[in-house]
Amino acid sequence: MRWLLAILLWAGGYGFTGQAQDLTGQWTGDVTNSLSDRRHKLVLTISSVDSTFGGVLHWYSPESHYIRHIIISGRYYGHDSILTIREDSVAESRPEGGNEAPGYLEQAMGRPAGGFYILYYKREGHRQMLEGHWHSPEKNNTDKHPGLSIYLEKKAPPFIPLVVPSHKKKDSTQQKQFDAFLGRSSVIAAHIPVRGTDSIRIDLYDNGEIDGDSVSLYLNNELILAHLKLTAQAKTLIIPIDKSLPVNKLILFAENLGKLPPNTALMEVTIHGKTYELFLSTDYKRNASVEFSLQE
Repeated sequence: MRWLLAILLWAGGYGFTGQAQDLTGQWTGDVTNSLSDRRHKLVLTISSVDSTFGGVLHWYSPESHYIRHIIISGRYYGHDSILTIREDSVAESRPEGGNEAPGYLEQAMGRPAGGFYILYYKREGHRQMLEGHWHSPEKNNTDKHPGLSIYLEKKAPPFIPLVVPSHKKKDSTQQKQFDAFLGRSSVIAAHIPVRGTDSIRIDLYDNGEIDGDSVSLYLNNELILAHLKLTAQAKTLIIPIDKSLPVNKLILFAENLGKLPPNTALMEVTIHGKTYELFLSTDYKRNASVEFSLQE
């Protein structure tokens, strides 16, 4: 660990210097354990970068179809192209009836909760990469918890096109769902102020075991997207804002509960480079609502 501290202290002496890289956005890749054949999928979302940054790390196990969302914070040392990332909190959602005990993913990867990452930024033509290792928070544990190798590439997620309805008449299936939508209570998950923008970016993931959760999205009581299956990979949408309304309401409606109820989701809302992480839960009695209040 001495060499690690030396690197951090040496880099810290320089601070955030050199040419700044645009690290914001989504990075996808793998984490591998040198002592086994296990390979897990990683998606790192960095919301904003100065000398310090925040974001979310999504850690997915293909074997168990289990996803874990980790709130992270970090620092970028531009002089040496080094990122240090710390796990701040873990939202490990274990659905009711799930077989995995809390901490399953740590057991599967042979690592304890917490820890930190040291990643090196590289660029080859148009490709941008982060490579490095995860390090345990426990001292003197090199043999017990070997470092995990991390490889990520910056990739723009595919956007799902949305068509804002023009209040056309609903068919019988849409009307039946709309009646169910109105019959459920809506729990407000967050109030988010909006200023100086016509649209908002939304990233949706399943939260917990990937078990076939499917949802619809309503904007101001109009269906804008149906039959959206939540997975470990982000579903990215650009939501238009109706500036004639003081409050725009985005509501998540559970079409099913998957194999393990309730229907859970992580929603990342990005406005002007700032990202809000919202953990939503819906069922056949309640919707989850996010309210956007115009500040203009």
